Amino acid sequence: MYIDYSKLWKLLIDKNMTKTDLIELTGISSRVLAKLSKNEIVTTDTIARICSALNCDISDIMECVSEKNLSLYSAYKKLGVLIEENELYKTVCFAVGDRRYTVYVSRATATRATHIYCEEDGGIYWEQFSSIGHIAIIPMKSVLIKPKRNTDETVIVLIKGKPAVIVGLDENGFVSSRGVRKNSTDIYVMSEAAFKLFEIQGEGER
Repeated sequence: MYIDYSKLWKLLIDKNMTKTDLIELTGISSRVLAKLSKNEIVTTDTIARICSALNCDISDIMECVSEKNLSLYSAYKKLGVLIEENELYKTVCFAVGDRRYTVYVSRATATRATHIYCEEDGGIYWEQFSSIGHIAIIPMKSVLIKPKRNTDETVIVLIKGKPAVIVGLDENGFVSSRGVRKNSTDIYVMSEAAFKLFEIQGEGER
């Protein structure tokens, strides 16, 4: 379960108020406001100030929500915790019920000129095609990530942007957003748009 403040933002809209107005009325800091936006823990004093300023009850600005009611993308956005980051990707972890997820997110944004390759060595490679006039430039493939495989969690590699193609899915232990894992160590690879619609399909894991 987690606390969701969506009701607060809706109430502000209904009252024709901005977040800046809320800061001025309550005296809370922009840091606290950012925590509310991320559904993070705030003090009861903060909640009391908001209710007093907006002349409302606690139930008008917040509610307790079960993670099971969230889509995976919403759970990733609301519950994800940054574990690691480098120049190529960041690693975010979260849990829904008893299932744990690790999401590797590319830092670079893919375009229609980007090809993603999932290879037999367990690595995911990035290749950006470009051209100068009528001359096509074909770059060398560079490694994006070699994700860790763990039977105790679902691993997803999230490619930001809209890659032209992701090659090697449903083979070499990599699965598309619409595919089904054959083994518990198989890794999903998908664009952010595909992740927004992603649901775990029936899996014959062993």
